[in-house]
Amino acid sequence: MSRYLPAIAALLTLIPATGDASEARGKSTRPPAKGCVEIGGTVLPGMVGGPAYAAAELKCGAKLLLVLLRQTGMNGSLPVWTVIDQVTISKPSPHHELLQPAFCSSRRFPDAAIFALGRMAEQPDGSYRSENLVKAWRFDITPERLASIPIDGVLFALDGID
Repeated sequence: MSRYLPAIAALLTLIPATGDASEARGKSTRPPAKGCVEIGGTVLPGMVGGPAYAAAELKCGAKLLLVLLRQTGMNGSLPVWTVIDQVTISKPSPHHELLQPAFCSSRRFPDAAIFALGRMAEQPDGSYRSENLVKAWRFDITPERLASIPIDGVLFALDGID
């Protein structure tokens, strides 16, 4: 579990201490869609010395949006985020969820931040592994976009509690 602490710490920076989520993170240049509610997010690895990146998961009615953001400045001590790409996700069942890069490995893209739509299932040893993946995306840093990738070779796993 300790190897996940940096990713968890980064994720916690996106969770507001009080008030609206947008207050805690600064402001985006424009919201991706009206009537959407942010339900999750994570900081993504970027190039050393380059801008910071994040991804937000938004619920828009029955659909989800995965939104890629780049830090474009500061508003006092708060970062200002700009939407640079997004994908619309239709969940095939209520049991599917957007799986986050902190718990992912990919044979084809070993150094990329990978998102996928699937389920996590508890294993006999108390760990969790992804199953029933239906779609996956990687953060392609050069063109700053989310690129669809094949799901074969993508695995999300979380060790059991030590």
